[in-house]
Amino acid sequence: MENQLRVCPSHTDDYPQSQETIEQLHPNLRPNEQLVYETICQSTIPQKAYDLLNTLHDQGMKAPMTIYRALDSLIAKNLVRKIESLNAFVATDQNNQESITAFLVCKKCMKAKKIPLNAKQIGDLFLPLGVSSGDIRIEAFGDCEVICNA
Repeated sequence: MENQLRVCPSHTDDYPQSQETIEQLHPNLRPNEQLVYETICQSTIPQKAYDLLNTLHDQGMKAPMTIYRALDSLIAKNLVRKIESLNAFVATDQNNQESITAFLVCKKCMKAKKIPLNAKQIGDLFLPLGVSSGDIRIEAFGDCEVICNA
């Protein structure tokens, strides 16, 4: 079985799809950030840095550091999140940037689904321990039929 990362079909529902929409929503993105962000937004699977490099090579992005700089900037701007266990990137929900998101990942096919959580409840658990909401990452693994039907 091919070990390809996928996100359930609803992954791109809340994200800008066209270059014009991305430019309107985020006019201050540098050209490389815009290319990386557009590619992530249009993808139905979490994107690894080297997959982005291969996809964007013909558009002038030839060095891994170029991709990593763009990803770091997009993360700092809260436009992209990293799924740590997969070492892959997804766009954040433009309508719900304040929420904390859990990622459910299938152990077999590597499909991923984003589940927004109640930020207040999660914060109530971690903030007293000195953990800021921006440092909370929740990733769980399970079976495909459960994850895609969650």
